[in-house]
Amino acid sequence: MIRTVLAGLRPTTVPGLRLSSKATAGALAVVGAAGMFSVLATASGLVDLLGSGDDTVLLVTLGGLVGLVSSIGYTRIRPAGRIRDADVLGGVTLCLLLLVLMVGALHLLIGTTGSVVDALTDATAGLTTTALGAVTPDLADHGGRFLRAGSQWIGGLGALMVAVAVLPFFGAEREFADRSRVHGRKPMAPNQRTAVRNILYVHGGVSLGTWAGYTLAGLGVFDALLVAMATASTGGMVDGDPFTDPVVQWVAVVGMAVTGTSLVVLWRLVVGRSRGLFRSIELRSYLGLLVVGTGLLLLWTDGSGPDGIRRAAFTVTAALTTTGFPSAPAGTWAAAAPVLLLGLVSIGPMTGSTGGGLQILRHRALLQIALREMVRQLHPSVVSKVRLGGRVVSELTLARIVVIQFLVVSVLFATATVVASLGLDLATALGVAVHAISTGGPVRALDGSLLDPTDWSAPVRLAILPAMVIGRLSIYPAMVAASSAISVVRHRTRLGRRIRAFRRRTG
Repeated sequence: MIRTVLAGLRPTTVPGLRLSSKATAGALAVVGAAGMFSVLATASGLVDLLGSGDDTVLLVTLGGLVGLVSSIGYTRIRPAGRIRDADVLGGVTLCLLLLVLMVGALHLLIGTTGSVVDALTDATAGLTTTALGAVTPDLADHGGRFLRAGSQWIGGLGALMVAVAVLPFFGAEREFADRSRVHGRKPMAPNQRTAVRNILYVHGGVSLGTWAGYTLAGLGVFDALLVAMATASTGGMVDGDPFTDPVVQWVAVVGMAVTGTSLVVLWRLVVGRSRGLFRSIELRSYLGLLVVGTGLLLLWTDGSGPDGIRRAAFTVTAALTTTGFPSAPAGTWAAAAPVLLLGLVSIGPMTGSTGGGLQILRHRALLQIALREMVRQLHPSVVSKVRLGGRVVSELTLARIVVIQFLVVSVLFATATVVASLGLDLATALGVAVHAISTGGPVRALDGSLLDPTDWSAPVRLAILPAMVIGRLSIYPAMVAASSAISVVRHRTRLGRRIRAFRRRTG
């Protein structure tokens, strides 16, 4: 029986009829979203006691009630004997959408904002770890600030679950799951349950280490916690500018670089399997992009000295990892500098990290596919296999990567077209679309200055929300869910037409 990660554990069975595969995935998505909302609301309510405590009763009561309903619903589910892969991916998409709606409603209930559009935008930006939020909580509103930071952390954790515990088991890229036990290895994901547990260990450890680093660098304990949650999740939404201190900025650079690294690489370091780790072409490519990108940004912004290197490293790391921490431009920016950052955002960090974008592994696969096709034009009978990370990539996985690239480009240009028709200039519209689908931010103008999402109209902010969700789900689950929904609607429409036609003939 296939276990799902929608609730982390196999549901307890009770007497009654078994649900269908689709109904099981949907039910688990609902209780999973309710459970995460309960934890987030309750924790925000308790944290609010550090401030005025005005929202504590509302948050704790609501979180407790939703958690109780979620627990009861979880125990009443009698799952299908086998849950189809497509239904699992659809359930993951439904879970994220429900959580966005619930967190947006919570922003309205506690008064973080009075605008439905702003609440929905901020909830989506937080849970998709896209630094394009439209709400700035008051510094005295500890519950609201923690709600925004917590939604980012949950979004980053969800991205890891999708990349490590969902897609390799239920979707594409199955051969890249870390399952091998050869030579006494301790794999990260020998099965789904172990993968979920190890993700929690590693991601939690990185989050705690980042929190400790910010605290030692001089941030207050609570502020350090919020910034650490935004760093570990690559969410990038913080209050004010906590990076004015050079030491804090260096901690952010290290923290972002670590969270942009594949979780499998971090796991191997933890269990002592670091031998040969730097032979990984993906890891070398990631580190090379950080170093080369920093050098180019220094060159194109007239930067120099330790301060220039620090600012360039901070800006480049925030772009490549799609964290999107804000940084004002220093010096005179050449026209190539913002283009460089836009390119880094579109590439993204390593596969299996909390960052977004198409990611390095898929770019390498696309490059090898292109080279193989060029060789086949010269030698039609040659048999050529694509290898990544020492593994032969199946033709099915390669086909899916090509489809994902097509879908990314399609969503990107569709989003850019819509927001341009709503009033943004072409360059800004393209930048907004790239950042939305890559779950990165903030968007920069051609002179390097940061653009404020609150200056965009409500229709523009609503138009980029689908791209954020699709980008955070790594495209594939969202598209599988969309095609499944379209198929259901089409079949029901056809059935309705047939019923009406039969009634006309017999009436």
